[in-house]
Amino acid sequence: VCYSHSPSVIKIDFSAPLCILLGDLAHYDTDGRVRLGGRIKEMIKCLDNQVVPAELEELLLAYHGGIAEVSVVGLPDPVYGEAPAAFVVPKGDFAVINIKQTFLSPSEGTCAEHKHLYGGVFFVEALPKTDTGKVQKKALVDTW
Repeated sequence: VCYSHSPSVIKIDFSAPLCILLGDLAHYDTDGRVRLGGRIKEMIKCLDNQVVPAELEELLLAYHGGIAEVSVVGLPDPVYGEAPAAFVVPKGDFAVINIKQTFLSPSEGTCAEHKHLYGGVFFVEALPKTDTGKVQKKALVDTW
C-alpha cells in the first residue's frame, strides 16, 4: 500500500511479517492459537528476571479453590528490584493455607525463585476496579 500523493509517503509491505505494538503479552498455546496474557507495563522485574503477573495469578487460582479473585503486582524492593505480591480475595470464610510453602519460600514449592511472592500475600475484601471491571493494579501498589 502506498500513498504517493501524501506529503509523507506511507508504505506497508504485507509480504513481510507485520508487527504492531499494542502493549499486550501473547503466546502460542499447544494448539497453535494466540493467547493474551497481560500487559507489558504490568510486567514485574524480580532478581533481573521478567515475571508475568497473569501467570502467577493463574497458578494461585488453580492451586487454591478458595480464592475468588487474585491480583499480583510488583512492589518496589531494594533487594529484588520489584517483589511480586499477591492481593487475594478469599471465597466466603475460606482460609488460604500453604501459600507460604508454595510461593513465599524459595527453598520449597514449585515456582522458580524469581516468581516467589517476596512482597507478601495480602487478604482483601475486594480488589479496586475501574468502571469496566478491570483491576487497578497501580492502586494496589500505591496503597501498599
